[in-house]
Amino acid sequence: MPRAVDIDERRTVLTEAAARLIARSGIEAATMRDVAAEAGLTTGALTHYFANKRELLLSTFQASLERRRSQRPTREPVDPHRALQATLEGALPLDDDRWRHWMVTIAFCAQAAGDDDLATAQRDAYREFRNHVAALVRRAHGVDRGDAERLAERLIAAADGIAMQALFDPEGWSAARQQRTLAELMPAIVGSIRPT
Repeated sequence: MPRAVDIDERRTVLTEAAARLIARSGIEAATMRDVAAEAGLTTGALTHYFANKRELLLSTFQASLERRRSQRPTREPVDPHRALQATLEGALPLDDDRWRHWMVTIAFCAQAAGDDDLATAQRDAYREFRNHVAALVRRAHGVDRGDAERLAERLIAAADGIAMQALFDPEGWSAARQQRTLAELMPAIVGSIRPT
């Protein structure tokens, strides 16, 4: 008797295959046929789970974001400053999984220029991360909500800038250099706004 297929598990296998293709070669590489082959399935099997490429791509982006969120600590460390730094380090391409997430995100940023659903997903993901970082900033530095949001935006901009350099110059931007640079920038950014 054939084994029952877990729909969520199969969708995960397919979105992970799409993410690998996108990270290696861009969104154009994520054809239905190539994603199915990457996952070890037929195109017919893929279309059982995703009606078309657009649905697969949106699900791939959402799955990549959810994987990043799921790796956040469920219990914050006692030291709120360390929690903030760990969260920002989590946004850097320090390992293969985070590098792949960044490559998928960059590909989807370009695609979102002509796609309202992808643009909305990008915007919502950024806002969720900014709110998460702002909550950590408030806890660590005792600033009001508005200042916490402004600091969160600056801290994320610093982390994103480090990430971009590391993505395209991995030899020059090792994981240690990324972490060190972020640690050096954080006090200057936080010091730019005084607690109320």
